[in-house]
Amino acid sequence: MYTEKFGTYQCTLAVREMFMQKTQREINDAIIEEVLITGSANITPADQKIIRSIATEYVKDIFRRLREHGYDEGTMMLYITGGGGCLVKNFYKFNADRVKFVDDISAAAKGYEYMAEIQLKSGVAV
Repeated sequence: MYTEKFGTYQCTLAVREMFMQKTQREINDAIIEEVLITGSANITPADQKIIRSIATEYVKDIFRRLREHGYDEGTMMLYITGGGGCLVKNFYKFNADRVKFVDDISAAAKGYEYMAEIQLKSGVAV
């Protein structure tokens, strides 16, 4: 189990910077976030294509990092919690039988609570 700080906010920052480099224009974070969360926004197709392209590369990098941690798409189930799930849903071709999204906003807290309970029961200091 690993937590990577490689979610929606970090992607928004990357998109903002790359968009500026490619177009010499600034774009509002709310527009970027709308594309990241929903897959589209009311902007020109050219701008949308730029954002989608950057987000797609960003998600490929997420999966590269997962593979560095030992993740194998062919033999392991992947459970995704948190805001980064929308990035995977919208910008990555995944096997729906092998990737599950946990939409419970409290999932991470519940997981840490569960791990703490296990450690306390085993006598290991937290």
